[in-house]
Amino acid sequence: MFKKRIRQITLFLAILGPGIITAFADNDAGGVATYSVAASKFGYQILTILIPVTLVLAITQEIGARIAVMSGKGLGDLIRERFGIKTSIFIFIFLFIVNVSVVTQNVGGIKAALSLLGLDYRIFLPLLLGVLFFVLLKATYARIERFFLVLLFFYVAYIISAVLAKPDWSLAFQSLFIPQGKITFDYLFTSIAVLGTTITAWGQFFINSYVKDKHLTPSKLKYEQIEVYIGAFLTDFLSFFMIIAVVATLFIHNIVIENAAQASFAMKPFAGDLASVLFGVGLFVAGFLGCAIVPLSTAYAFSEFFGYEGSLDITELKRTRLFYGMFLVQIIIATIIIFLPQVNLFQITLYISFFNGLMLPLIFYFLYRFANDEEIMREYKNTKLQNFFLVGSAIVISVAGLLGVIGLLIGL
Repeated sequence: MFKKRIRQITLFLAILGPGIITAFADNDAGGVATYSVAASKFGYQILTILIPVTLVLAITQEIGARIAVMSGKGLGDLIRERFGIKTSIFIFIFLFIVNVSVVTQNVGGIKAALSLLGLDYRIFLPLLLGVLFFVLLKATYARIERFFLVLLFFYVAYIISAVLAKPDWSLAFQSLFIPQGKITFDYLFTSIAVLGTTITAWGQFFINSYVKDKHLTPSKLKYEQIEVYIGAFLTDFLSFFMIIAVVATLFIHNIVIENAAQASFAMKPFAGDLASVLFGVGLFVAGFLGCAIVPLSTAYAFSEFFGYEGSLDITELKRTRLFYGMFLVQIIIATIIIFLPQVNLFQITLYISFFNGLMLPLIFYFLYRFANDEEIMREYKNTKLQNFFLVGSAIVISVAGLLGVIGLLIGL
């Protein structure tokens, strides 16, 4: 019995990576900014959507991982094969536009964090991005995965920041289950933005491709499913503390912000220098992780949609120049934008995240089609409950998104 448990734990640790890394990467600099802005606007009320968002994240990413294990292909591969090149081009264009916006947010997050830490971003930002590209280009899949996992430990900074802010813990936990305010058009818009920064279109493509790159077999599927569920819980567990840190310092003092850097600056008088610095450190790590994961998701999708080779395990540049070229193009575009004077994409954080949220029903449609395809999934097809949840989520997101757009257009 003991040996069996040890073997199971060893297998789980060997599989550890895709689910947790993808889920945590959803809390990139854009995610931190979105949570910060939402918390400063609605306070504890925004916590009410965390549990539903966590459930949708867990179920949809489990479906994506299961599709990848059973098909041995990424989502882009399957869309190209089943829906054709025209559909692939259409989806990729939208994905590229959204992802470049998100990458720009993350580069901006690193820039803001460097400034918070007293470092000259003009020197350190290009240097850090250059090192990141070199590591991804030269390291093997296993080493890159370990590098990502190490970065995740720095997210504990948000827990410490929240504790130092001394929030109303009773109200915070109560707000997870009981709404604390009215459901307005603006709240629906912001909720879809929070959903869109947590459950991303790029995240669905990334987990498929990353699982495929790890070469997991159906015999290890149950361990991957557990890892996905753990990742979904942990990422929103930390999101809870991000929100709490902002609510307890800014919302209760009626301070509404536009980005995460402002949150770090503004909380200093209320929670102290340490909380502010830790929030900034968390922003830096979130931005750095986002600058790795989001461009990779686009590079994976590009390779799959158009039939090119793309893998972190292939270090020969001749074979993967288009894969790494697509990664580099996004980083260069984002860096140029951030270096332009008076440019701050954090100011439109909620709009970028909202648009990401509106894309989800389309992505869920593809997940539904592939997860119910007996030829691909065999005995691992979706259950009726999973289909009900997937379709129901798409309908709720579509309705809430439509109401959010209406509210935005009429100025409510």
